[in-house]
Formats: sequence, C-alpha cells, structure tokens
Amino acid sequence: MCKYYLVEVEKRGNMKRRLILLLLIIMLAAGCGVAKDTEQSYQRSETVMDTVATLSASGPNAKQAVDESMTRLKVLEAMTSVNIADSDVSKLTKSAGSGEWIKLNPEVYHLLKVSAYYSKLTNGAWDITAGPFIKLWGIGSENPSVPTAAEIQQAKALVNWQNLELDESTQRARLMKKGMSIDLGGIAKGMALDEVRKIYANYGIEHGLINLGASSLYAIGSKADGNDWRVGLRHPRNEDAKAIIGIVTLSNAVLSTSGDYERFFIKDGVRYHHIIDPKTGRPASNGAISITVIVDGSYADAGMISDLLTTAVFIMGPEQGRKFLQELSIKTAGAICDNKYTLWITPAFSQHLHQLDKNFSLNIEDKKALGN
Repeated sequence: MCKYYLVEVEKRGNMKRRLILLLLIIMLAAGCGVAKDTEQSYQRSETVMDTVATLSASGPNAKQAVDESMTRLKVLEAMTSVNIADSDVSKLTKSAGSGEWIKLNPEVYHLLKVSAYYSKLTNGAWDITAGPFIKLWGIGSENPSVPTAAEIQQAKALVNWQNLELDESTQRARLMKKGMSIDLGGIAKGMALDEVRKIYANYGIEHGLINLGASSLYAIGSKADGNDWRVGLRHPRNEDAKAIIGIVTLSNAVLSTSGDYERFFIKDGVRYHHIIDPKTGRPASNGAISITVIVDGSYADAGMISDLLTTAVFIMGPEQGRKFLQELSIKTAGAICDNKYTLWITPAFSQHLHQLDKNFSLNIEDKKALGN
C-alpha cells in the first residue's frame, strides 16, 4: 500500500485548480486495466510489477507506443520478480554461495552494473544485496517484526555489494556467500521507466507521462499544450490524499519519491519503515521522513539513477544527502523533508518547486535561487 501520491495539477483560470489522482482507486480495487483513446493521445493503466502503471502519450503513434510499453513492463517483471522461480533475481538467490555464474538478461546485467557503480559512489548507502534485511524485518508483509540484535548481526554478514561479482564479457553474475539475496525494490521501477522511455523514443513520442505506482514518474517533454507537467507531492504525515507539500513542475525529467510512510509498522510507539540502512541493518533514523529526487531526462539511465538515489539519499540524511546531490556530476535536484517539516532542497530543486504549503519551511544554501 503506497501512501505517497503524485498528483497531476491542471490550471483552470487563475483561481481554480483540479487535483487528479494518477492512481485510479477503482482500478486498484477491481485489478483491471483502463484505456483512454483520443484523436492524438492515448492512456492505459494496468497492474504490473506490483504496482499500477499508467502510461500516456500524445502523437500519431501514441497507442502503439503505450501498448508496446505495457507489454514490455510484463517482460521486465518476469526478469526481476522474486516471486517468479525462473527470473534472473530468483536464479541468483538460489545459486548464492555455490560459485555458479548466472547468465542474465542484458537489462538485468546493466541494472546490476549501474547499481554497483552507485554503491561505490554512495559508500554503501545504496546496496542492492540488502535482501536479507528486507526478509528479516518483513516490512510490508502480513507479519512484520522487530528482529533481535543477534539476528541483525547475522543478516549483516550477508549484505555487502562487493560480494556481488559481475562478468562483463559474458553478462553473468554470482553472489559469493550462501544466504545472500538481492533486492530490486529501489531500482526496478527506475529500470522500467528507462525501458519505456526507449520505446516512446522509437515511436517519436515527444509528449507523454510514464507513471509507475506514483513513486516513479518520467515526464516525456512537456505536455502537448506546451506547459510543463505539474505534480503534487503528497504530505508525508497527512492521510488526506489531496494534502500536498507543494507543486513540482517537470519537463523531460524523471521524478522519484520515497519515505518512511510508504511501508511501515508501529510497535511500542516506534515507527519502523522499509528503508533499511545497510550499515546498521535497521530502518534509517536521521530525521528524514521523505525524499524526492529529479534527474534530467537526457541521461540514458535517468530512471534507475533517480530511483536508487531516493534510497541512498534518505539513508544519508538531510544535510549529507543534499550535499551529495549537489556534488554529483549529473544534473539532479532533490528535496529531503525532515520530521520538523523542513525541506532541505538543492538550489536546482527550487526551480521546480511552487506553492509550498504554509506548514513547511525551506532550508536552502542559495536562498537567491528561490524565485517563487
């Protein structure tokens, strides 16, 4: 259950705004797909990759692009799902510690390669081998629990991205210790965004929106009317789906979000969420409660980068995370919301942020960058 919503905002005159939930609640309940076709635009929604994917495109080839993309998402799910016995992920886990090399689909191999690069760059804040922690805590399952210190230490021995070996020449991989497993929860949707973007490009789509479960979104160009896409960032502590932090404008960019409100449980008054710090084996606890990262769409792996950075930066915390984003060589923008409702934003994010809710304040090093 995702409690963080992205909301498209359409202007109607100077005073009225309509908030349109990109996730269709009726569709979620029925588990069915929805398609909408107009003369030059097409939209389709289906449940795939454990989320609701809503794909929209404008142009003469819109329907073909969207339909092919939806089929592609199902193929990617078959490669990456832990619930499919012959997926690449399942094969890697089953062979962990045996020394056997597993031949991977090119898309999955590239995902692991990108993941290893950012594991090193983030000093392990991003670690795709965190599967043992995910299983141990069970957050998001029917029976989550707080493990003992001994259980956490035992799992920590199995979490280390450097024990995932890759063979570039053969596109193979192996996990070096028995009991290791990879978790694609923080990057699989990003890969899917990138793959759909390729299909849109092949069909000449210049205006479209790729929305995977509301937490991962790719704005293809601007809207067909020439205006930027307008996205509402949901309030991390307000259960009202219409309550937002503010509005973000996007054009040719990827936006990913995460936070301690998406999947969590509360025991003895303590909130335990799903973003596990690989160094401690416990949910990250540094004051951050939500994170939004935007990556320029000109990068081939923009979806994956944006997706994994939400996890890494959340674990780093507001101050260190913002500093890390500002020092990256690629064009990124970010906002980390802390438990005092302060948004730690990069100067670049200020160019996207509008209509900040009065209950939130900004922490920005270059205050002159905020022009709205």
